[in-house]
Amino acid sequence: MEESSVIFKGTVNGLTVILKEDEVFGVIYEQMEKKIASAGKFFKGAILDVRYRGRKLSKDEELKLFELLSNKSGAKIKSFSREAAQKVTVKEEEKTRPNNKIEIKKFYYFKGIDEGMTKFHKGTLRSGQLLSFDGNVVVLGDVNPGAEIVASGNVVVMGSLRGIVHAGADGNKDAVVVALNLQPTQLRIGEVITRPPDEKEQISSFIPEIAFIKDNTVYIERYLPQHK
Repeated sequence: MEESSVIFKGTVNGLTVILKEDEVFGVIYEQMEKKIASAGKFFKGAILDVRYRGRKLSKDEELKLFELLSNKSGAKIKSFSREAAQKVTVKEEEKTRPNNKIEIKKFYYFKGIDEGMTKFHKGTLRSGQLLSFDGNVVVLGDVNPGAEIVASGNVVVMGSLRGIVHAGADGNKDAVVVALNLQPTQLRIGEVITRPPDEKEQISSFIPEIAFIKDNTVYIERYLPQHK
């Protein structure tokens, strides 16, 4: 799948647009137009301050994207401007302080995956419901058969996952799917699709499992990290 040159990230204060650094403006404009169209009624009625980062835009290019958002999104766009760089300062005492922090080790499957934006959904996803997000998705409940999750990042379900799930929907093969009870009717990571066996071993208690891609194949393993 072709890498997207435009990514929308929802924030508390509005919307952040991430532009690919080395992309030509024409492609950025075209992809933003498609993003807005695919969002449907998501922006309708909203009042947004929009900030962008990544590729630098001229004033004329900023104006064109501002007009595109204003005319096509259905939202009231209050502003469209470059996101100010945040300067991180470290106190002198912190520089000289011995490093006595506890090292937090990342588990193998999550190595190299950016945290990114995460959407939390509390409650059960029922048949016919679709939860779609440009980032990670965490469901605090079950995903029933007939429900669907689509995420550009990882998917974590704190319950039974028995619906359809698509992680790494933007083509990210490093994405993973984790659930306390992993029995999806269809599981997809990036462009690789798999289905569970017709008969799965019945267990009396939930055992967390993780699905990931290796050698262009989806593997599902029990996920019980060992604490040392």
